[in-house]
Amino acid sequence: MDSFDIKKAKLFLLDKEQKRKKAIDKRYDAAYKDFENIVDHIIKNYNPSKIYQWGSLLNKNHFSEISDIDIAVEGIVSVETMFQIYGDIMELSNFQIDIVQMEKIEPEFAQLIKEKGKVIYERKN
Repeated sequence: MDSFDIKKAKLFLLDKEQKRKKAIDKRYDAAYKDFENIVDHIIKNYNPSKIYQWGSLLNKNHFSEISDIDIAVEGIVSVETMFQIYGDIMELSNFQIDIVQMEKIEPEFAQLIKEKGKVIYERKN
């Protein structure tokens, strides 16, 4: 019977973790690029008053294999317009996208996004 080589096992696991981290970094970069394209599209076509970034895309260390793209918009209250936006952005990314209307979500959730999220765009009046 072969003996278990702890050093080989350790190297194998370290290599596996390094590959996993590289894959997550690549996924993060792709998600961030898609996020920027989505934000640009919303600004150019729908004239929101504000766009917030929130969720795991804010911090690369919190991003994982199952992370999505989280966006909050302010100043777009029409349900029909939101459906249009959602249809548009589904064409711009293969990532799961969570987009919320600040005016339509629970006030506590909106406040949390304002506190923990980041204003990416603010319309100048």
